[in-house]
Amino acid sequence: MTEPLRPLSPRLRSASSAATDRFRFAGGLSILLLLFVFRVLAQAVQHFWPTPLLPHFGAWQSGLLPYHVLLAVQLLLVAGFGLLTLRLAQGRMRTHPTVGSFLLSGGALYFAVMLFRLGIALTGAIDVSPFAGKPLPAFFHLVLSSWLLVFGLYHFRGTSHDDNQRPNLVHWLAYPVLIAVCLLLHVVLLHLGYHLLISTYLPIAVGALVITLLERWHPHRDEWHPNDEDMTNDVSFMVIVQIILPKLLSFLVAVSILRLLQDHELQARGLWPHHWPVAVQAGLMLLTADFLRYWLHRASHQWSPFLWRLHAVHHSPPKLYWVNVARFHPIEKAIQFLFDAAPFILLGVSENVLALYFVFYAVNGFFQHCNIEVRLGVLNVIISGPELHRWHHSRE
Repeated sequence: MTEPLRPLSPRLRSASSAATDRFRFAGGLSILLLLFVFRVLAQAVQHFWPTPLLPHFGAWQSGLLPYHVLLAVQLLLVAGFGLLTLRLAQGRMRTHPTVGSFLLSGGALYFAVMLFRLGIALTGAIDVSPFAGKPLPAFFHLVLSSWLLVFGLYHFRGTSHDDNQRPNLVHWLAYPVLIAVCLLLHVVLLHLGYHLLISTYLPIAVGALVITLLERWHPHRDEWHPNDEDMTNDVSFMVIVQIILPKLLSFLVAVSILRLLQDHELQARGLWPHHWPVAVQAGLMLLTADFLRYWLHRASHQWSPFLWRLHAVHHSPPKLYWVNVARFHPIEKAIQFLFDAAPFILLGVSENVLALYFVFYAVNGFFQHCNIEVRLGVLNVIISGPELHRWHHSRE
């Protein structure tokens, strides 16, 4: 009579699961590496033995580097990534969560930038080389960033095998990818000739919709899902305070004032780099406005009882989700307008710069308050994302 099979001990189950996990990651890394190897070989073939079966030689590179330098870099990447993949498959690699966090945050940012670049290359929305570049190099940059993401995820998960506790790539990609998609949609809509208002508010609406879905699918806390009373209060703030008063004021009225100042030549000329690319101007505006808002925000918390009584409205919700980003006292929003838009109107910042800044500012604000399991890793040092903002809203 045969004995019944005995269940594996926890230690054996853990070892078996670890081996399965390791081979799954090694397989994914191998596929991504083979895709990149194909790019290297295909471009080399077109350089030395051109064939009509493949895209021409120039389609495989943006032109930033001479081909011999590019080829050397590519071969080094293939050798390094191949060695790391082999070590992982053989079980000769220890996991380091800190390394994983760094690779995931950097890889997610790299992936988002290259996704934006690929969209620009496919649509021709920005005819600026080499950033606009060509689709093939942008696609294979996505392959490289995906390799970093998968390798980083393996390190970050470490030896934990509880799927309910382990973050996945959605948690790392949600923020940078959605920001990139909304900015890309704004640029493409402008390129297609849509009105500036449509090109600005439609990407923001798309960002709000995706964040709403992510809050349902990947919540940070289930108990933070809003009830009817929460939604009634926060939607009222959103419509009255966030949209009607400050946002339409800071965009629609701001554009009107800008045109009026331009017509009467009342702008402070020479103080703003109008000749810079729109994206660079928007970045400068973001840094400048953020610096001004920082001191207003700090004054609201530490230096002015009057400002705190206004700002306390924003800290009143007991739970965070993206809609209650709009909870601000109307007077505080009017004061913020002096920091968000007025200085840049007086400087004569163009409508397109204001619009691009507004798209980023709005979607980033939605993310700050979102109830999504978002991970930013080392990017938390420079971005006030949801992880930091939850700590800022803590009652403790």
